[in-house]
Amino acid sequence: MVFLTRYVIALLTVPLIIYGFDSNFTSDDTFVVSPTQVPLVRLTKDILNPDRYDTRVRPMKNHTTSLKIHISMSLYQIIEVNEPSQNIKMNVWMIQKWVDEMLDWDPHEYNMINTTILPHNVVWIPDTYLYNSVVMSRDETERYMNVRADTRYWQGKKGAEMSFLYPAIYTITCRLNIRYFPYDQQNCTLTISSWTNSKSALDYYGDEEVNLQSYIPNEEWDVISFRVYRHEYKYACCPEPWVILEASIVIRRKPLYYVVNLIIPTSIITIVAITGFFTPASTSDDRTEKINLGITTLLAMSILMLMVSDQMPTTSEFVPLIAWFYLSIIIIVSIGTFLTSIVLSIQGRRQYGRIPPLVVRYLFFVQFIKWVCLSVPPQLLKIWEELDDHPYDCWIRKRKGVKNGQLVETNGAARKRSVASEKRNSCTREEQKDMGETLISPAAEPDLLHPKRPSKRAMWLRASQRASTMRPTIEEKASLPMIDISTPTSPSSPDSGKSRRPSKISMWDNAMMLVGLGDRGMTVKKF
Repeated sequence: MVFLTRYVIALLTVPLIIYGFDSNFTSDDTFVVSPTQVPLVRLTKDILNPDRYDTRVRPMKNHTTSLKIHISMSLYQIIEVNEPSQNIKMNVWMIQKWVDEMLDWDPHEYNMINTTILPHNVVWIPDTYLYNSVVMSRDETERYMNVRADTRYWQGKKGAEMSFLYPAIYTITCRLNIRYFPYDQQNCTLTISSWTNSKSALDYYGDEEVNLQSYIPNEEWDVISFRVYRHEYKYACCPEPWVILEASIVIRRKPLYYVVNLIIPTSIITIVAITGFFTPASTSDDRTEKINLGITTLLAMSILMLMVSDQMPTTSEFVPLIAWFYLSIIIIVSIGTFLTSIVLSIQGRRQYGRIPPLVVRYLFFVQFIKWVCLSVPPQLLKIWEELDDHPYDCWIRKRKGVKNGQLVETNGAARKRSVASEKRNSCTREEQKDMGETLISPAAEPDLLHPKRPSKRAMWLRASQRASTMRPTIEEKASLPMIDISTPTSPSSPDSGKSRRPSKISMWDNAMMLVGLGDRGMTVKKF
């Protein structure tokens, strides 16, 4: 019994002898080990001892050897593609790996610890930089945290393998080609390398493919490929080459949104506008609906083009095909609206009995019909032949200056023109009227009653014959009590106090010819 008691006392006193009788022994009878005795703490203090490790120096025992940096990337999300600014914003997870020859330990001395986590500011890290980043501050783009160190003791090598993992939100410049918008495909590149170390100090290499397993799909863009390429470039500043990693991402736009909101509405508006211009004209009133349709279409196309221009970069190197499409539709609708206004203007002249100018007739009935592969209606051609009033013939006579059957001299000599010859040979409004329904006043010019050209004589002969057939008999004249046939006086006669001759046959003269009398008692002379 005494032996057993002594044995128990010995077991209780051994820990007290080892760890002491001071503050290490608590009131709860719990033994606390000193922090300096924790293996992980001892490992951290030993490998980061300032006497053996300096964060300012590249961790290579042989300074002539290049340190290899392995970079791997994982695309997490495409946040935004800004077409006007020509940049792309994405969320990327970066992993950099290298060998730190200064961090070396034996796991047996530290309770078999093979891996430790160290803050990023207590170890050396490469100055890897994204060259084409829009944001220059690292604090706004990269979130540095910790670095993991794995010993290479079990591989029979010195040093530790460092793994630097951190998330980053990069905004890179990208030259966007939106020629085929919204069916475009863009290729953007992330240029990664050291800012101060050349190939002799840091040699970068990476995985060929970027990891897309954690990628969150974008609602507007599809990722076609994301590959990494290694290049060596020489700059003018330094004789040694720089190792550049270029991560090229190819994205394709999803066109469904733009097809529904731009392509289909534009096609419908275009079809309606062009079809509206080819609707038959009305003879009862003015078809101003065509002009209203053209103006409304121009307004709609302008709004749609404004929506497209907001998505496009302000560059003149390439213009999207859809912008050319909108511009062409605007031009076509503008031309159609302009021509419609001309047609309505010509149609409005009918109410006042005015024939369109010769230039308009020549452009519409001679030139324009050739451009659109049309022909003049046969009825209109027949009228032109009867009246010798074809726009082409009138235009040629006007251009050549035909006067009295001969060409006018163009050598600066005196040109004799008379009012009668101008009225007879320049296709004036009086000649362009339908002579079958227009009666000739005796007060007209004598030259007009005796034209020299056979075609003109035939025209006037037909008009006089028709007027004579329409002249009433004596009995019919007597049955007209409302007309005083004794002293008919025309407002345009010289008796009215004005000696000038009228330039236009009045309705009064036509009425007098209808009853067989004129202001001078003259009748139509037959040839």
